[in-house]
Amino acid sequence: MAHEPGWDSKAIARIAKEKYGGTQQMFEAHDWPERGSKMMTSQQRHVTERYGSVLAFVEHHEGKE
Repeated sequence: MAHEPGWDSKAIARIAKEKYGGTQQMFEAHDWPERGSKMMTSQQRHVTERYGSVLAFVEHHEGKE
């Protein structure tokens, strides 16, 4: 499955907003330490470490379609 450039960042941002209420709330829910501008540069690393991939993160929160 091909994705457009930047789809991963957009998917993380969308899930953070829809499922957690925002990026900071997502970080708090996962006990990830960064706050402020550091969240944007570390969110993809945290997602892949916790879920294995951004796609797995999306599937975890939305279910496989």
